[in-house]
Amino acid sequence: MLGLYEAAHLRVHGEDILEEVLAFTTTHLKVMVESLRYPLAEQFSHAIKRPIRKGLERLEARWYISIYQDEASHDETLLKLAKLDFNLVQSLQEEELSNLSRWWKELDFATKLPFSRDRLVECYFWILGICDGYGTLEELKNFT
Repeated sequence: MLGLYEAAHLRVHGEDILEEVLAFTTTHLKVMVESLRYPLAEQFSHAIKRPIRKGLERLEARWYISIYQDEASHDETLLKLAKLDFNLVQSLQEEELSNLSRWWKELDFATKLPFSRDRLVECYFWILGICDGYGTLEELKNFT
């Protein structure tokens, strides 16, 4: 049911069957979540609030790692690999941002081009996809 719900979010305008699937699965997931236990209940609740397609890849990965480690049947090797990957990418991004910040300061655009905006970090997050282009107006207000 959860997979079908997530797949329905990949619909494009005019796919009426997927609109119906989304309505059906949303209704049933909301009913089912009340009878489920953690961690499945948490996955259902999270999906209803923010489907994977509308989430930010790295943030969703971090969230899922914390849920996956609580599952009784988790694969310890896979969990370690996921944590290593997340931490490695995060440290690479920190290093990139540090290098970019140093470069930006050396160029001294804030002084040379006072009309330009000094928003390097914001631009970097846009490039990474951390600033959400698919969010609703209410969701995006959190970034302002």
